[in-house]
Amino acid sequence: MLISEFGRQAPNRLFAAVVLGCLAGVCYAFLIPIVLSSLRGAGEGETVADSQPFTLFSIEIADHRLAAVFLALCLFILVARTASRVMLTRISVEMTVSLRSRLYARILSADLHNLERVGAPRLMATMTEDVKRIILGGQLLPDLLMNCVTLLGILGFLAFLNGPAFVFVLQAILFGVVTHQVPVFLSTRSFRKSRQIFGKLQESITGLVYGAKELKLNSASRRTYLDEVVMGHERDLLQSDKATYTTLVAANAYGDLLSFFVIGVVAFVFINYHAVSTTELVGIVMALLYVSGPVAVIMDVIAPIAMAKSAVASMERVFAELSEDPSQNALEAVQPWRHITFEDLVYEHPRSSRKDGFSVGPVGFEIRRGQLTFIVGGNGSGKSTLCKMISLHYLPMKGRIHFGEHPVTDRSRESFRQEVSAIYSDYHLFERLLCPLDDRVLAQARMHLVDLGLEDKVSIEDGQFSTLALSDGQRKRLALMVALMEDRSLYVFDEWAADQDPAFKEVFYRKILPSLRARDKAVVIISHDDRYFDIADQILVMESGKLVDSRTPVKVPYREG
Repeated sequence: MLISEFGRQAPNRLFAAVVLGCLAGVCYAFLIPIVLSSLRGAGEGETVADSQPFTLFSIEIADHRLAAVFLALCLFILVARTASRVMLTRISVEMTVSLRSRLYARILSADLHNLERVGAPRLMATMTEDVKRIILGGQLLPDLLMNCVTLLGILGFLAFLNGPAFVFVLQAILFGVVTHQVPVFLSTRSFRKSRQIFGKLQESITGLVYGAKELKLNSASRRTYLDEVVMGHERDLLQSDKATYTTLVAANAYGDLLSFFVIGVVAFVFINYHAVSTTELVGIVMALLYVSGPVAVIMDVIAPIAMAKSAVASMERVFAELSEDPSQNALEAVQPWRHITFEDLVYEHPRSSRKDGFSVGPVGFEIRRGQLTFIVGGNGSGKSTLCKMISLHYLPMKGRIHFGEHPVTDRSRESFRQEVSAIYSDYHLFERLLCPLDDRVLAQARMHLVDLGLEDKVSIEDGQFSTLALSDGQRKRLALMVALMEDRSLYVFDEWAADQDPAFKEVFYRKILPSLRARDKAVVIISHDDRYFDIADQILVMESGKLVDSRTPVKVPYREG
């Protein structure tokens, strides 16, 4: 599963990196017999220095042919390892962008209720922690393979040198690897726990940032939230991480010393039960010294790779929960329409996000172009849920929606959604205009800034807003400016005027909404401002998820001032 993620990014380069790593491992294993062959070149009782040396640049070299092979292998190992790791590093950098891009695309194509259920903190943790661990694990995979090849080569040489020693060393390595897996298994379980706690910590930090205003007003609540919620998660994460890394460090230290324990047993115990010549003993000890490196690396990388596999599984679960909107890529041309008909709509919030399983519907009504439709009702009456069905963000579980005579289906939903512009209570204001820009568009934007009293607060340069550090009311006015620039057929405003002072409420209700009606737009407004209900063409009253009344208000002539 982990290697497939890297293979999906660059299969050819991954294969080349793995091959180079394996060749480096094979060559690394060949260094021992070359050195031993050079040592055997001297006769019995003769030192290596007594042999006839070869002189190169005034440097005397014994057994120059083997020395040349040794040097060539070392250079090849250097080049192959470097090339392998460079390729993997580049693949990992590209893969980081690729994984996040896949997540970005899935977020944008997901159903809104699924996106809300998964939540921003979990998505942020996936894009940061999980992606980082996947990349690290993927980078270590070729190191694991290269050291496994090196280990096999050295064990092969050891089998050739002394069969009983090979069997003994192989048993010792198998014992060490198996016993090493116990702390690795425990640390992997601890990591999963840390990952869950980290997600909760991300959520509490989000509350700390976005709830700062409320927390500053109540010192007891502030202390409780900091000490029991944020720091509570921090303490849990600290304990879990301590357990994880303590186990890992102990496991790695055990792996590092395993080869030296084997060397000690061979040097002080094994030779008493088996006939081993001095030359063979030197070769066995050299092989074991070489084995210590690959074995230590193999044991060190097992835990990060296991964590990376766990991170891949976590990311796949997020992908599975972000079910794709079937209408996302289906574009059917929008036909002209004068009214939108909603017939017996029903929507129920999933119990995982709302324990009571709150539902809206069945409701039926009609919205017409050139009319203002107010939706009113108490808190929790279902107004916002209904508006999200009107804007086609929530797909009704029952009922039908028609734009004119044309039904909203999976093939047409995305096209009809492009007819809508909405500002909800939890709106997001982007730092720039996202529409195509030209001089006419920028001039129109500046005119709206003047109308909304923002000309001294915000300027627009190359489509970028000079600042978003504004009051809540000013930010909503800027969001309204962006919505007006979109020039859609249907506008939805969820409590837009709640943060506005009386002067801008007057502008919104007495000028902007009537101007949208005059431009033949269909406009839906959630509002508690009953003093402005006289401008409505119809008023829909919601209560406990039901539409309990639909009426036309009495028109009252408006006199400015």
